[in-house]
Amino acid sequence: MLLPPVLEIFVVWHPDDESGATVAEWLLDHFHGTAFSGLIGGAVEVYTRSTPWLGDDGPPRPLPFAGGQPASLESPTVTVVIPVLSAHLARAVEDNHAWSGWIADLAAGASERTGMHVFPLRAPDAKIDGTALGDMLNGPQRLPDPCAVDRGVLGREVAQAIVQRISGNEGDPLQVFVSHTKRHSPDEEPDHVTRLVDQVRAFLANTRLVDFFDETSLQVGEDWEERLVTEASRGCLLMVRTDLYAGRTMCQREVRVAKEAGVPVVELRAVTGHQERGSFLLDHVPSVQANLTADMTDDELAAATGGAIKRAVNMLVDEALKRALWIHQQERLIGDGFDWLPGHAPEPLTALRYLADHPSALEGGLCVVLHPDPPLLPDEKDAMDALFRLAGLDGTVDIVTPRTFAQRGGRIAP
Repeated sequence: MLLPPVLEIFVVWHPDDESGATVAEWLLDHFHGTAFSGLIGGAVEVYTRSTPWLGDDGPPRPLPFAGGQPASLESPTVTVVIPVLSAHLARAVEDNHAWSGWIADLAAGASERTGMHVFPLRAPDAKIDGTALGDMLNGPQRLPDPCAVDRGVLGREVAQAIVQRISGNEGDPLQVFVSHTKRHSPDEEPDHVTRLVDQVRAFLANTRLVDFFDETSLQVGEDWEERLVTEASRGCLLMVRTDLYAGRTMCQREVRVAKEAGVPVVELRAVTGHQERGSFLLDHVPSVQANLTADMTDDELAAATGGAIKRAVNMLVDEALKRALWIHQQERLIGDGFDWLPGHAPEPLTALRYLADHPSALEGGLCVVLHPDPPLLPDEKDAMDALFRLAGLDGTVDIVTPRTFAQRGGRIAP
């Protein structure tokens, strides 16, 4: 099952630059990994450009837009080029007219082509400012320097920048709604919850993301409940799940609104003792465990949660990009026999919203649902079948993913 490409990423580096090869490997692993494997084939592709194309010391093969895209191939919605700016590349641009022309074509493409973007990345300790290379690629904002030494930062920064381009919000950073409770259980130190949420906000403050946090984002006199519900349906939501979180009405409502709006939700699970109750509204989302105990000192708490917070935020940004890519694929699939194309595997909460908004879905003999992998497990699917029947579907519901749909020949079940 293939669709025209949505996103193509090209990583460019000088063959003598080891850091460029490392960056390329990290990006290949990231965008060809599990985070995006559930989408329809062709959603995102990563290509490399380093090996000389003509001559032993010349530039690599031209990029498609520079060398001429074959008429039979459809251009992607967004093309991103990440040149790794190293001393080797700067020297080649100074001494080799072929390299100079290659970089000049890249810079021209970024300014002339819609949907084409350049994200330069400076190699560690490379002196680029004031060189011909630096002057040629002076326009595009560079990726932060830590991207060259930290694969987690690299994946998050590239994904976040692409979300802005694909969503058409290039000037607006991705918003993270921090959903939390201020209450603490007897198993939690009184200030543990506060310190954990403060750590989340401090981490977000050092990224290019922006957070929505009730204590600082709400204005005096504002209808706080209405604003919280509105903001929970935008951007993405990070659930800071501490001991009493599941039993708080407003926390449940924030997650419910986010799920019904289809925005990404990731759970940062930070339960220190036990939960008196769970909530079916909060599950069915990616989760990262933060290993906390009630008797931790401030330093121990920071050490135990720092890595988990980073993983949760990075996962949330990947989920936001996955959603943006899926929305573009949805547009290609409308009218192909699919009735519902949710960005995540359906669950009772989202299915009820869909059926309420699309009552005609109950009238046909077959309701076909396509969502990204992984597929529902048998018992989950049985429960969804029962829900559709109880709602009044007079036929059957067929819930598939791109992989399961392709395995049966790419045909709608009779």
